[in-house]
Amino acid sequence: MSIQAHLDRIQTIFQGSFYTPDSIVCLVYQMLLDSLPQSKDYVLLDSSCGYGSFLEIPQRFQSTQFTQIIGADIDKQALQQAQKNFKDCAIAPLFLHTNSLQNVSREKFNILESSKLVIIGNPPYNDKTSIVQHHLKNSDFFEIDSTLKARDIGISFLRSFDTLKADYICVLHPLSYVIKESNFKSLKNFAQNYRLTDSLIISSQIFCPKSLGFFPILIALYKRDNQGMDYDFICDFSFKTCEGKEFRLKSFDFITKYIDKYPNKNRVDSGHKVAMFYTLRDINALRRSKTFITKDCTNAVYVTREKYSLYCYVDVFKQIIKHIPYYFGNCDVMIDYEAFRALESDFIQASESKILSENIMQYFKDLLGEHYAD
Repeated sequence: MSIQAHLDRIQTIFQGSFYTPDSIVCLVYQMLLDSLPQSKDYVLLDSSCGYGSFLEIPQRFQSTQFTQIIGADIDKQALQQAQKNFKDCAIAPLFLHTNSLQNVSREKFNILESSKLVIIGNPPYNDKTSIVQHHLKNSDFFEIDSTLKARDIGISFLRSFDTLKADYICVLHPLSYVIKESNFKSLKNFAQNYRLTDSLIISSQIFCPKSLGFFPILIALYKRDNQGMDYDFICDFSFKTCEGKEFRLKSFDFITKYIDKYPNKNRVDSGHKVAMFYTLRDINALRRSKTFITKDCTNAVYVTREKYSLYCYVDVFKQIIKHIPYYFGNCDVMIDYEAFRALESDFIQASESKILSENIMQYFKDLLGEHYAD
């Protein structure tokens, strides 16, 4: 399959278009076909197909047949390349040049209402509220149905899959879509009608090896299900990583239970603050951002004496962040509160001196267990 070459760096970030290596395509098919019933009467759709990587069924899965294979994309140049890639195939996919997030219906994609539908692929994702590369993300690229609009077009694509009433969905998307509660809530009807049945976490390094930071991407298999899923389901879900690790969110306690992550000036009087801390998002944001600050600003969190040691804890967490694996990047800072309280003065000293004692390092090894990265 051809490597994406027609988009420059700015267009790639702006459109959220990162093309998928064949090795990842194979992982997706393996996950899908392990769960897909043996029936051969499914339509296969990739509504953001790019060069068609997901429409070229890997050789070891070619005994699997679909009644119809459809690829759609808003990028005309990518579609032209996809058509060239399949010109020698006995039965080529149907390619549609269209905006897959506007006027969404089965009819738009030439799919019968009675057909069983599988959606596969790597939809674009591009959080316009993200601080990272925000200057490249602040314009509307195409029209989106009002019911599908979200701050990230990847979430819009997931909502569109619900509109199409797909029976199975096996796609790549940021892990943050499900593990961050605010993102999970923005899935709306998708979460009400689908259930996560299998998954594998991979690193964004596969797509952007020269990036300054990597984040976790989920290969996710969803099945249409009247039960749907709530956030408690996600917290109890066992996420597997390509490194052979496994974790549940409910296995950890998080700092958000104990401190303010965001500016709290409307609740904390400036006379009660003993320090100021920069807005705290997730672990990946902590890698890039400041901790304690001396100059007041709109992103300042006022720290009271009662909470000072906990913010020292976050400051120390940043110092050991190289030991945190990429797949925790979108999580909040973890904490073992009881163990922290036993070492509270140690954390204050470590934050103020920037010297980490053996007790502190052992705390983090115990906290992370098998996930502690050397």
